Amino acid sequence: MRRRNLLISFLAAVTALAGSASLASVEQRVFTDAAGRKVALPEKITRVMAAGPPASVLLYSVAPDRMVGWVREFKDEEKAFIAAPYRDLPVHGRLTGKGDAANMEAVLAMKLDIIFDVGTVNPTYASLADKVQEQTG
Repeated sequence: MRRRNLLISFLAAVTALAGSASLASVEQRVFTDAAGRKVALPEKITRVMAAGPPASVLLYSVAPDRMVGWVREFKDEEKAFIAAPYRDLPVHGRLTGKGDAANMEAVLAMKLDIIFDVGTVNPTYASLADKVQEQTG
């Protein structure tokens, strides 16, 4: 059941990022994430920050033109696998996990539409998501 809910949340997020016509026609989109949090999505999503490395990879795979940056610098051997316009996006740090923490003032200055994350769903990460949502709106 938990895996099914995570899959449904993932598919809804990917659809929203990809700009699905069926979702775009809804006046207000409320997204319920895998932790059960309800988030109102903007009508148009153009500026997206990935919260951690797995989210960066997924976001790059689905909607690279909406990325505002990366959570970490690329190693030289990794750069060959990223298209040039996206390889040069700034590094903003991560909101999840340990190390390379994003500066919240810099995050606010990016004027994001949404912050996107994928991965483990547990009370710790849900609490972190609540905290970030409270800080960033």
